[in-house]
Amino acid sequence: MQKFYSSIAIAFICLSLQSLNAQGVCNPAGNVIIYSNYDGGNMTINIDENIPDLHIGICSYESINVTFTGAYVDNITEVLYAGYDNDGTTSITGVDAGIADILLYPPVTLFDADGYPYMICAYECDSTYVPGGCNTVDQAVDYFMTTFGGSMRYSYFQYGVFTGTYMMSAGGNCCFGASCTTSIDAGQDETICLGDSTQLDVLGGLTFNWSPATGLSNAAIQDPFASPTETTTYVVTATDADGCVGIDSVTVFVLPLPVADITVTGNVLTATGGVSYQWYQDGALIPGATGSSFVVTLDGTYTVLVTDASGCSAMSSAITMDINAIDDLSYHASITIYPNPANAIVQISANIDISTTNYFVSDVTGKTIISDKLPANASISIENLPEGFYTLTLTNDNMQSSVSFIVAH
Repeated sequence: MQKFYSSIAIAFICLSLQSLNAQGVCNPAGNVIIYSNYDGGNMTINIDENIPDLHIGICSYESINVTFTGAYVDNITEVLYAGYDNDGTTSITGVDAGIADILLYPPVTLFDADGYPYMICAYECDSTYVPGGCNTVDQAVDYFMTTFGGSMRYSYFQYGVFTGTYMMSAGGNCCFGASCTTSIDAGQDETICLGDSTQLDVLGGLTFNWSPATGLSNAAIQDPFASPTETTTYVVTATDADGCVGIDSVTVFVLPLPVADITVTGNVLTATGGVSYQWYQDGALIPGATGSSFVVTLDGTYTVLVTDASGCSAMSSAITMDINAIDDLSYHASITIYPNPANAIVQISANIDISTTNYFVSDVTGKTIISDKLPANASISIENLPEGFYTLTLTNDNMQSSVSFIVAH
């Protein structure tokens, strides 16, 4: 017995002498294919379209030998035969035996007074036709849809023998198992950040089936929450109170999170990876600490929430700061800043190598207001700073030192 079950793309093969009125593809976003007749045969199905996670069902009264070929045959993840197999020679080749199963006359999933109670054959696309001993089209479609889920791409029902090669791209005659269709609307495509969710909602219909179910809170309701980990197109099949079927799809685009990193230079923490930042000390938000750099003046554990241009946010790993340890290990330059108070420009004098030194100006909350490489003339414009007390910190690979100054316009 060959066995494997999944629920995304489904192709059904139920074999039986009715002429085929080809209509091509019913739903380009669909993933269900049905082949159905009475007289069995020998057929090759060429998977010449790139439809991922394809599932295939097979049903006939007489024995059928099915071979799968094509450039995208590896997209098949499941094949299921459900029929009678009159002489016991039905076979499935061209796919891994582990994803194929042959079930002899399993019980139907839909009671129909015009059809047989077990899956044995189906050959008529007209849902009002009484088959006389076989299954109705409604029973055949319902059995495979109930077993696998998904949405139907096309079907292929006829009575006589299947022979030769059938190209997947040629489509079929679109037997939905319903004599009518209904209009539904799955809404606009959505964009979320990785780890977030969005609520889908379809207008129209009474019962619902979303596919794939991956990332959905419930694939059988009208408005599931979607939390996919990668961009995913969800196809919804809805049935109204009259049994009419509608199909639509919506794509949820998933954006990656920024990489939140912190580098430490003396008592200065610098974050990268975003366009805006918020610093935290011991898990508590630091008011006003929204620059890419933050000057630490108190012991504690520091993190930063980084937000990128798309609005996605990520929290950094924690950095533990010990001010006394920094003081013990750092060389403190001798800094003079003048004038102090100042109103336009401050001049810096220090026994340091200016060419390798960066500076940070922070306010009384620790928020970095200005940061840059120290210019060759060692002067900094502060004319746009409000009046108040500030701290100037100089850092390089060998030292970090700070000095306070006042802005008074």
